[in-house]
Amino acid sequence: MDRAVCIHGHFYQPPRENPWIGEVEVQRSAAPYHDWNERVTAECYEPNTAARLLNPDGLIAEVVNTYSRISFTAAPTLLAWLEQHRPAVYTAIVEADRESRERYAGHGSAIACCYNHIIMPLATREEKRIQVAWGVRDFRARFGREPEGIWLPETAVDLESLDLAAEAGIRFTILAPHQAARVRKIGEGAWTDVSGGRVETRMPYLCRLPSGRSIAVFFYDGGIAHDVAFGDLLTDGRRFAGRLLGAFSPGRDRPELVHIATDAETYGHHRKFGDMALACCLRTIERSRDARLTVYGEYLAAHPPGHEVIVRERTSWSCVHGLERWQQACGCHSGADPGSSQAWREPLRKAVVMVRDVIAPRAAEALAPLVRDPAAAREDAVTLVLARWSDEAAAAFFSRHALRDLTPDERRRVLSLLEMERQGMLMQTSCGWFFDDITEPGSVQVMRHAGRAMDLARQTLGLDLEAAFIDTLRRAGTNDPEYVTGADVYEARVRPRAFDLARIGAGAALYALFDLEPPAVASGMYAVDGDWRYRSDAGGLRRTLGTVRVRSRATGEEALFDAVALFSGMDRVAVGVREDGGEEALRATWEEVMGADPAGAVSGSFARVYTGPDLSDEERWAIARRIAPGIGEAICGVYQDAAPLLSVLEDLGIPETGGAALLREHASSERLRSLIEAGCPDPDGFLALARDVMAPVLVALGAAASRRIEASAGAAASRPGNPAPLEEIVRMVGCAKGAGLPLTLWEAQNLCIEMRKNYVVMEERAGRGDRDAERWMEAFREAARCLGVRVA
Repeated sequence: MDRAVCIHGHFYQPPRENPWIGEVEVQRSAAPYHDWNERVTAECYEPNTAARLLNPDGLIAEVVNTYSRISFTAAPTLLAWLEQHRPAVYTAIVEADRESRERYAGHGSAIACCYNHIIMPLATREEKRIQVAWGVRDFRARFGREPEGIWLPETAVDLESLDLAAEAGIRFTILAPHQAARVRKIGEGAWTDVSGGRVETRMPYLCRLPSGRSIAVFFYDGGIAHDVAFGDLLTDGRRFAGRLLGAFSPGRDRPELVHIATDAETYGHHRKFGDMALACCLRTIERSRDARLTVYGEYLAAHPPGHEVIVRERTSWSCVHGLERWQQACGCHSGADPGSSQAWREPLRKAVVMVRDVIAPRAAEALAPLVRDPAAAREDAVTLVLARWSDEAAAAFFSRHALRDLTPDERRRVLSLLEMERQGMLMQTSCGWFFDDITEPGSVQVMRHAGRAMDLARQTLGLDLEAAFIDTLRRAGTNDPEYVTGADVYEARVRPRAFDLARIGAGAALYALFDLEPPAVASGMYAVDGDWRYRSDAGGLRRTLGTVRVRSRATGEEALFDAVALFSGMDRVAVGVREDGGEEALRATWEEVMGADPAGAVSGSFARVYTGPDLSDEERWAIARRIAPGIGEAICGVYQDAAPLLSVLEDLGIPETGGAALLREHASSERLRSLIEAGCPDPDGFLALARDVMAPVLVALGAAASRRIEASAGAAASRPGNPAPLEEIVRMVGCAKGAGLPLTLWEAQNLCIEMRKNYVVMEERAGRGDRDAERWMEAFREAARCLGVRVA
């Protein structure tokens, strides 16, 4: 009898990029992180690549890449962000799938996902086809194999979506137990009603489809999944394992699979230390003789369905009303604001559907005379996204699909139409309707994608849909007193973040002042070439003037501008952009900018001018991070000038003023920071200075100390046999803990665990009388103790 356990984690984040520039901008609600992708990665996705297993003494005995042992959703929008911004985490996830294939008889732990988490039954047939095709092709490009399974977003199901998945070669999907309607043994006539979640979940089922194809369906154990996601089951990994192992049928003589599916963010983000509980659960099951771990592909290959099922169409796992959460005020909500109204959902859905239904047929009509097969070109357009719109990918795309040798304008038209359709899918991402108000980030994001789709429709097809879109949003009341309707939200939080080529050129000038790369370039969506031939920092005013060529690699659109930027403080910013006027005009403008009224010269010479209030949060964030260290140095300079006077005041017993105390504290924190960067060579002096520092400063110093400890661990790993970096770790951790600095030691611990291999080598050398090896071993034991890592 085969008894197996499978834990599925739905790893997913929605697209959060500004649709006009292709990069995630700073999100204040994610603080202290830049954005929610960063935050959830730090709390969940990264820890699960090396989840800790502790020994009875509370030391780290082992780390587990949980991705290699569970089944997980490979969501394209999340993986694309990780690949660019957290490549080490991305590589660990891809490698985990390769490792799982060795563990599970050639079947990988990753399954595909519909491309951008659209609610499939609410999409058109063509959108469903593209969602499946893009999900499969994205998976293939990342994991180097064909996916066996696919995740339907929110498990929202209909037969057409299942049929398209089966047509694409998908063998199985995962649904909630209440999504089964009737079952019967294959070959028998009578059906059994299992509605209301009464389906037997410990086996796969065959779902026959209208085309004659079929797909296997696994219905997860709803009770255990609920207790993982919403109960306290993750407080103890062994209890978690016990609950799974206890779910097998007593005395049953047929193979059984106990399996669950939850949002994978539960393991570390929603539940702190959930990654450790998951690792402990997996290890407990692996050591048990009662069952084995598996993934769906392996289990299905060994145990094909013996029963078939009729699924309840237009149902999902997170709305008891079916699909109403994504189109009506059904009462389902996140729980954050139970009294909120969701009446805004219907107008938002209608506004988005209006845009979709207008642009889709017009795009197909416009593509027909330019490409051989519009449907094939649309399906293949994912290669452009995967290559981050590289020129090489575009050339290859046109060689495959162009009906003839297209002109540059025709190429731009094709690319713009395809990008418009991509934005048309992104504006239907499920998160836009999931939460409690139209002012929340997910809803604002889908409105941004709709805005970009309408922008491209205006440019490419001559369609102006925005007025009708906004008019529909006026019927979407908000729960936030700052706004009345969704139209107000659109005007305040979507329109100001819309970037055309001129705005990107202006931003390039501003970023050039600080030698920063514009986000539009970092995303790969734009090529920006600036010739900043005039620069000056005279009189405390930063100035730059030149020409900038901006080219959208996503649409082919390009233009050349003159651009200028002035900066003398966050409230004293002026950026101007105009059409290229030639060298003589540029030289004349520079003379004016260097004159008595530079801001007046900008406003008088440039067609579009932006000042401090016009800057995006991302622009302010980037500049503030760049200039903040200089402010600290300036404050230290003031303190050095005032130090003799403060010493006299102290000697005479005269109380310090508030400003003097703040200067002293800042000077102390800067001295502490310099000691941290030097490896804390004077522990006593460090602790004495730390007594004068307030709690908020300690947090920042803790982050600096964590980075230094990680650097020391990296140095120790790269120079095996040298005890100095290990001794520095001991010193640094001692200083930080003595001063009450909060530390993040995750990376340093990982490096220490890797260095245990060196310990075995050094132990052999020490046994032969090598005194240097003995010193290294002693230093390593102390460093491991400080980091909470077991040596053996």
